[in-house]
Order: sequence, then structure tokens, then C-alpha cells
Amino acid sequence: MSRDSEKPIVFSHLFNSVYDPDSGTVRESTVTQQHIQETIMLLQQEEGISLQVGNPANFLKDFLRSHSRNAWWPQEIADAGFTARQSYGESRVFDFIPYAEGQTVPFPDEFLLPDTAPIHPIEAVSLPSAARALGRGDEAWLIQVCVNQRILQTHFALFSDIDVVDLFHLQNSLKGRPEIDAVFLLVFNAGGEQKKALMTLEAKRKDPILPDQIKGQVALMAKQSRKRVDLSDIEFVVPVATSVIRRRGETIIAIFEMEPISVADGVAAYDHRTSHDLPLVIAKSVGYALSPKVSGI
Repeated sequence: MSRDSEKPIVFSHLFNSVYDPDSGTVRESTVTQQHIQETIMLLQQEEGISLQVGNPANFLKDFLRSHSRNAWWPQEIADAGFTARQSYGESRVFDFIPYAEGQTVPFPDEFLLPDTAPIHPIEAVSLPSAARALGRGDEAWLIQVCVNQRILQTHFALFSDIDVVDLFHLQNSLKGRPEIDAVFLLVFNAGGEQKKALMTLEAKRKDPILPDQIKGQVALMAKQSRKRVDLSDIEFVVPVATSVIRRRGETIIAIFEMEPISVADGVAAYDHRTSHDLPLVIAKSVGYALSPKVSGI
């Protein structure tokens, strides 16, 4: 039995330990690292599974990275109308939650580039040919290309409804829970005034983009904006996600711009651990095609 096929057994055991079939509810929705460790050790003894405790904090996150996540999700949990979402803080790992209204699969993919989305050319001549030849197929290289070729600046200048004044790349790989791939400073006009926002970037090369990951990033950046004096004039967080897709035989960098979220809402979500309730609305979906081609993209 493979490690992938053993994870659903753990999910099932955890769910059955809290699910009340008479009421169709769970007695306790939150699963902690301790719950996962104890369940794996129990199933090692009773079922002979080979799955190791490993890093329980990423138990659900690693599962969600697979495009087979819907197929692997235990049918009994799906039949009960439940899925799971990531949770953070105090050893929390995930929550069992009921399907949203109209939901038909455990983990819908909201980040698919529509067939009608515009495809905009981006020059890659300014990227040295040696760099184009040595490009890697990972998220770090995808972020580097987006920054070097100013893809986000192009997007907000040409396609966004936000009246952008300035857009600066601040840094990559901000450590935290959750980690943020890149952060930008966005200055824009609104109501006759200039406003400031932090723009978070979530990059995926092959794995699915996870909405709860992005919501957690928004809450974290909002909290940082209120904790740090130098960020006290930040009023919004603008979440953006990027991925690499194939469209008509061509490799495309997809950019998904989401509607701004106020820092006040983000801080409240952070303080009350309700980041999953933040609205995540995709405002613009645009593809960008590099010319000439770049290895790893």
C-alpha cells in the first residue's frame, strides 16, 4: 500500500471519530497535530499502515497539492457532505467543514484560466539568454521571471480596474504561517486620494492554488501592517496568484487578480482565526506568453 493511498485511511478515522450520522454534524471540527500523530500511530498498530508521523502540520496541505485530491478524498466523507480546510495556530492543522451551497466536489479548483481570458505577449529578450536556458521548473524561478519581466506591472497597467500609480516589488519568501511567496507595495488612486496596499503573490508551478492559503496570507499581512509603524498607512491587501498552464500548445503564465481586502477585515480575521471567511473574489484572469520562450516556464 502506498503512502498516498494510506492518507485517506487517516482522514476517515479522524472524521468517524467526530461525526454524528444522526444529526449530520461533527462534534469537533478542528484536527490538531496531536490528533494526526495519535491516529497514525494507532493505525500503524491496528491496520499495519506504513505511513509515518513525519510533519503533521502539513498533513492536509501536502494532500491538497495533488491534482488527484478529489479522487483520493474518502467517499464516506464526501457522501456526508464534508470537506476540509487548512487551519493555523495552536497546533491546528485543518477543520472538517460541510460543503458550501452548490458544491459538488470536495476541493473545487477556482483558479482555472477561462477560455475567453486574454493572452498578452511579454518580451523575454531583456532576460539574458543564459538565464532563459537555465530556467528551472519551480516556483522560485516563476516568481523571478514575473519580477524581472515586470509581468505584475504589465497586468495592473493594462488589465486591472485599479487605478495604479506605483507598484514595487518588496521581497520574496516571507516566512510565517502561511509563508508568502512575494510581496509588493501598491499605490493607487481612489476617490480622489492615493491609497496604499500590500500585494501578496502566491505562485504554483504544477500544484493547485489553495484559496485558504491565500486568505491566510491576507490576514497575516494585514496584521503585520498594524503591528509595524512603517506600514501604518497600508489600508488594503490585494491578493494575486500565478500559475503555469498550457493553452493551445503554448505555455502561459496565468495571473489571477483578486479584489482588495481591507486591512481592518484582515486583522479581524487574523485575531479571531477566521481567515477562511475572508471574501476571495477573482476580479481579473489574464494569461501572459513569453517571447522568446524561457526554460522552466
